[in-house]
Amino acid sequence: MMQLAEAKSIAIWGYGREGRASYNFIKRSGINAEITIISDDKIDDCPADCALLFGKGGIDAIGAGKFDLIIKSPGISLYRPEISAGKKAGTYFTSATNIWLKNNPDARTIAVTGTKGKSTTAKLIHHILCEMGVVAELAGNVGRPLMEIESPPEITVIELSSYQIADLEVAPDIALALNLYPEHIPWHQSVEKYYSDKLRIFTIEPTPTAVLDANSKELKQRLGNLKNAIWFNSPSSYVAGDNGVYRGDIEIISKNDCPLLGKHNLSNIAAALCVVEIIVGTLANKVDEIKKAVSSFTPLAHRLELLGEKDGVLFVNDSISTTPQSALAALQSFGERKKIIILGGQDRGLDYAVLAEGLTKNNVKAALTIPDNGNLIARQLRNISPETNTIECTDLEDALNKAKQMAQSGDVVLLSPAAPSFGHFKDYAERGSRFGTLSGF
Repeated sequence: MMQLAEAKSIAIWGYGREGRASYNFIKRSGINAEITIISDDKIDDCPADCALLFGKGGIDAIGAGKFDLIIKSPGISLYRPEISAGKKAGTYFTSATNIWLKNNPDARTIAVTGTKGKSTTAKLIHHILCEMGVVAELAGNVGRPLMEIESPPEITVIELSSYQIADLEVAPDIALALNLYPEHIPWHQSVEKYYSDKLRIFTIEPTPTAVLDANSKELKQRLGNLKNAIWFNSPSSYVAGDNGVYRGDIEIISKNDCPLLGKHNLSNIAAALCVVEIIVGTLANKVDEIKKAVSSFTPLAHRLELLGEKDGVLFVNDSISTTPQSALAALQSFGERKKIIILGGQDRGLDYAVLAEGLTKNNVKAALTIPDNGNLIARQLRNISPETNTIECTDLEDALNKAKQMAQSGDVVLLSPAAPSFGHFKDYAERGSRFGTLSGF
């Protein structure tokens, strides 16, 4: 890894939350280098001591190798042509995550990844550790930007996406992978590349202690021979059952005492407890303490968020759902209640067959689809599950109006889009908030 202090010219590519934290880190470190901010569009808050390049000017400078080092925002694909050109011209590309890990070699770190459930599980691990008296910090995609942590505590819990792992150079002490489904194909260029980028964290020397789900076929197939692995949902560890989380014959927490809905969240709890046990030792004599900690956890917004009931109809905001698997898990969280699900968003070429096959098994009263890929989802649903009432809608408001018209007392109206929000909303949070407003909450 090239050291920041060696660079005479540094570019921060992307000036969002993480880019700003990177700038502040460089200034705190007293690094004497020319700093340039590169952005897609002109920004109003570029620091006075930095040059600003935006649009084509920034892309051309990257490809021409105008900088010794570029700190790239995770959302920018590692496979863009200007990055290849810049590398050939001698520019070193890195990330805020790499820089922080390199500059804090003694920090004890837990990285949480997986296609779905990362934020909830990272926050859950942090919450349980704190409840048990461990001084811990939550960072990465949830919590604070890593670069803001100047003095690492006992434990730093970091949520990492595939974007951040694709060029990761320093391994954490513990790496947890919750699951693995097709996702983020445009960024990674293929499903296989997404999988290999996601699991790269387990190949960096010295390799981390791996915590993995024994129920994941993809993880078992790709990491089954990993020597330093602990598998949750296996008889020797914590297991998510139908009615709670268990360690052998001991019930650690009942689903009735759990603030998180669905068996997939019981699995997230099992994963979190597996990690916590590595840090604090056996939990066999701390069951009451663990129950109290898990029961007091506050779920994150837009993740199976129960907005409330109107005329006996429950409205649920699961806007974070961006894959068929996560939408199916959301449906399974409400048992035999009849559901009206709203699906659709940005098209990324995903296969919705697994969701279509699960509709009739989960008492779906209607599937309402919205653009951009609502027509594609509807086509698959009709081909695979023709008995399901599938209705194409013009937008979220149209879908919700139709849902209200057909919903009866006892039904669930569920926004679990199985697709990103881009093109219609700024992010999943804006989409979820709009759903809440339109629902009257």
